[in-house]
Formats: sequence, C-alpha cells, structure tokens
Amino acid sequence: MDTSRPVLLISDTQICYEHPKALEFCRYLKRHYRIPDENIIHQGDELDIMHGGDWPKDPNAFESPVNEIQISRERIKEWGSYFPIMKLCISNHGLRWVRKATGAQIPEQVLKSYQELYKMPEKWQWREEWRFNQFKHPFRCIHGMGYSGVNGHRNAVIDSGISTAIGHLASFAAISYIKMMGSKMHWGFNTGCLINESAVAFKYGKYNRPKPCLGAGVIVNNGSTPIWIPLEAFTSV
Repeated sequence: MDTSRPVLLISDTQICYEHPKALEFCRYLKRHYRIPDENIIHQGDELDIMHGGDWPKDPNAFESPVNEIQISRERIKEWGSYFPIMKLCISNHGLRWVRKATGAQIPEQVLKSYQELYKMPEKWQWREEWRFNQFKHPFRCIHGMGYSGVNGHRNAVIDSGISTAIGHLASFAAISYIKMMGSKMHWGFNTGCLINESAVAFKYGKYNRPKPCLGAGVIVNNGSTPIWIPLEAFTSV
C-alpha cells in the first residue's frame, strides 16, 4: 500500500447484477483521486451468485446457473482489465456455492476453487480482514458479516478498537466518528453498494423501506479521513 496516496473502497457490486455505471464510476474515482493499483480495496460481495442462494428463484429470470457464471466471468475480466490488482474481503455471497456444497455433503476436494470457477485475475487476493497499520491513522476493511442495521459500522469499530470500513449493509451508507474512554478518535464507514436495483436478483427488496445507497468510498490524509461519494453525483453530471 502507498500510504501517501488515497485508498479506493468498492463494495457489493454483486456482479453480474451491478449498476450499469458501476465500473465507469470506479474508474473515474481511481483516476480523479490518482489512486494506485495497490490501493484498491473491494469489501466483498463482488459477485451476486443468485443461483447459489437458498431462496426460490424467480421463474422470469433470464440467467440460468450456467449463464450467470458465464456472464460473471466476462464482467470480472472487464473489471480486471482496469483493476489488475485488488484486495478483496471474503463475503457471504462469495461463499454461496461453498455453503450449498457443504449442505449437500460434497467435500471441497472435488470442487473448483472460487478463483478458478470465475477465472479471477491472478493478482486479486481475498482475506477475512485487511488491516493497514502502516498508515498514520490505521484502519481495517471487512465485509461486515455478523453486523446489521444502521449502526453496523459503529459496532464494528467498538468491537475492534480500530477505524473500520464495512460493506454488506447496502441500505445504510454512513460515516461515524467514535471516541471511547481512554482511546483516540476512530471512524466507522459503511460504503454502501453498487447494484442495479431493477435487476431480477433484487426484486425481494421492492417493498423494503430502506433502499440501497449507491456509492463508493475514498480514504485520504494517510488513513484519517473517509469520504463517501454517491453514484448519483457521478451519473447526474
């Protein structure tokens, strides 16, 4: 990581059901903030894997399981051409086929790896947590599994004692500053998502009161200052 340069936080693209402008938006942020390749973080749910989920599938969906995999491969190849290096957080959507196989008692030895199945770029790496202690203001990035609701990002900071960025909770993009007794100021950051709300994979949320917050995050000033940029600000120009 280049601590002298900003960091880009992308979350919950849920390919192949990402927003039509998601890639263009992220490319713009990378270019505008002059973010180097090694400072690109994806906070998980990079793929949706709709057919790996457990709920009934919409019979009107165009994508079969095989078709969804093929389209996702093509989209990942396109993303990889602009983001050849990426640090990604392990996430619930990324684990969908694994959970399904485990439920069917299929051992992992007979399965293709996630990276092989979707032909992921060679320099994309996954971890449960990315922790960046080399910045003057250290922080970490996780997907956010185990957290819920409007205070998920705040609770992630309280639990870890370090500034934390999460995704996962797509309807609650926010930045909060938290100072506990005897500690310095920390920030919590929910970076929202970049989904296509009208896609068949998200019909379940049609009547939900909170709607997805579309945008991405940038961290500047050597880790001390998180910024949330709504996708709307980009698409309305």
